[in-house]
Amino acid sequence: MKINLQPYLHSITTTLSLPAGLSPDAMDRIKVVALMAMMLDHINTIFLQPPWPELYAIGRMAFPLFLMIWAVNVRQQSGRLQHQANRLWIWAVITQPVFALTFHAPHPWYALNILFVFAGVTQLLALDHTYGFPGRFAGVILLVLLVYPLSLASYGLQGVMLALSLAVFYSTQTLRDKQGAALVAFLSLCTLNGVGHLADKPADALLYAVLPTVLFPPVVLSLASRYQPTQNTRFLPRRFFYFAYSGHLLLLGLIHRLMM
Repeated sequence: MKINLQPYLHSITTTLSLPAGLSPDAMDRIKVVALMAMMLDHINTIFLQPPWPELYAIGRMAFPLFLMIWAVNVRQQSGRLQHQANRLWIWAVITQPVFALTFHAPHPWYALNILFVFAGVTQLLALDHTYGFPGRFAGVILLVLLVYPLSLASYGLQGVMLALSLAVFYSTQTLRDKQGAALVAFLSLCTLNGVGHLADKPADALLYAVLPTVLFPPVVLSLASRYQPTQNTRFLPRRFFYFAYSGHLLLLGLIHRLMM
């Protein structure tokens, strides 16, 4: 019996698509929601023992939301991809000592922070744009080298695949490519969190990890589209994410050190 996958692919594609007409103000509000979710998740990990599963669930929306915003913008100026990659590498390296200080207890020192996902995937896109297949191959090798240190604290292979698939999904105009990228993105979302605990704790893994990762980001995007303000300008400064990410890690790390 042949199974028709088109209805499922159409549903996944629709779910992952950004609502039409999102204003710059609405995009900034999505970033604020993602930042708050990330901060709650980090506070939960660092200060609460045992961590609260409800805060963990809220934190699952942060990375997908930031990735969606990044993926929408990353290929708008293909000629600047290498410049974007360079900036991300610089911030990833600057943030790494702060990240290691803040998460020294749960993760080893060589666990890489999440900016390396953005930097590595942007670098692959830049190499592919400039050199074609040889550049693409070099970029894949680079990501393979990053997967293990990223898997310790920053989603690993699933995070890389989610970033790549979303970058393709938001830039391609071909329906087949779009549906293929949507399927990879959906599978990456489903396995991004909690998949390792489905066997021993299936209910908790689904309730607090898998379902929030898949469902919360589309809900936030839908609400941002439905309740857009009248102004159509950004209110967050440029480079907001870099300063916010590094700054809140430094603050949390210092507070934790003082409390020890």
